[in-house]
Amino acid sequence: MTTLLGLALVLLGLAIGFVIAWGFGVGASTGLTVGVLLLVAGVLIGFISEWLIDEAYRRNRELRQQLNERSNRPVFAGRSVGNGGQENEVASETLADFLRQRDEELSRLRDRLNTMDDRFGQLQNEFETYQQTHPDDLTVIKGIGPVYQWKLHDIGVSSYKHLAQADPDQLQRMLDIKNWQRANVASWIEQARDWAQRDSNA
Repeated sequence: MTTLLGLALVLLGLAIGFVIAWGFGVGASTGLTVGVLLLVAGVLIGFISEWLIDEAYRRNRELRQQLNERSNRPVFAGRSVGNGGQENEVASETLADFLRQRDEELSRLRDRLNTMDDRFGQLQNEFETYQQTHPDDLTVIKGIGPVYQWKLHDIGVSSYKHLAQADPDQLQRMLDIKNWQRANVASWIEQARDWAQRDSNA
C-alpha cells in the first residue's frame, strides 16, 4: 500500500513539474527541478510511512506474544507457577494492603462526616432557638410599628428572613388587614428581603 502511494507521489511530482514548465513558462529545467524535488519527497514519505507501519506491527506482535505467554502459564491455588508466581503474590499482597488502607481511610471519613452532620444539626437547632429568643427588629421596616410587629411575632414571623419568604395575600389575611387600611404588605416583604440580604453580607 505504501509502495503504491510512493509511486503515485512520484508520478504526481513529475506531472506537476511538467505542468509548471508548460503553464508558467519557467523552462524545462525549473519544471524538472520541481518534479525531482517532489519525487524525492514522495520517496521519503513512502519510506517513512513503511517504517512506521512495520514498527507498529512489530510492537503489536511483541505484545500479543507476551499476553499469550502469560495466559498459557499454569495456575494452581490461585497463584501462577513459574518465575512470576512470587511476583504475582507480592503484587496481590500489595494491592490487598492498599485496599485495606483505603477502607480504613474511608471509614474514618465516614465517622468525621457523621460527627459533622451531628454538629451541623446542633448548630441549626441553636440558631433556630436564637432566632426565636432574639427576633429581628421589624419596626425598622417602613409601615411596621410595634403593634404590627407584635402581630407578626404572634403568627411566627420574627425575622427578616421569615418575612421575606411570606406570601403577601396570605400574610394580609393572617394579620386581618382590610383592603381600606393603608398597610402595604408587599412593601414590607420587599424591605425585609433587603434587610435579610444585609444580614447575610454582614
